[in-house]
Amino acid sequence: MSPQQPLGPFCQSCSMPLAKPEDFGTSGPGYRVNAYCRFCYRDGAFTDPDVTMEQMIDRCVAIMANRGVMPESRARELLTEVIPRLARWGEPVSQGVLAAAGGRGLTAGDDQC
Repeated sequence: MSPQQPLGPFCQSCSMPLAKPEDFGTSGPGYRVNAYCRFCYRDGAFTDPDVTMEQMIDRCVAIMANRGVMPESRARELLTEVIPRLARWGEPVSQGVLAAAGGRGLTAGDDQC
């Protein structure tokens, strides 16, 4: 697999890239929500409102490692840097942090992050 620079926008809960219309979360009336993926935010609410940031990191690390996106240690290093900066957990992450990661596109949310 060749490395590629991740493209945004990204879910502001799990860092999943939001590349296709079906990737985005939805509001109560069913409209697209631009800040979150469908796995983290559906029908106007977080799908797992009680998940902690640490649990989200663990969940997404496992998904990325299992899908072969990157080794577990690298995924943990990256997500420990990125996830705390996302809107759900703190201040928004910059494109520079994601580009510096050097990994393939982040697909953590693909398995219901």
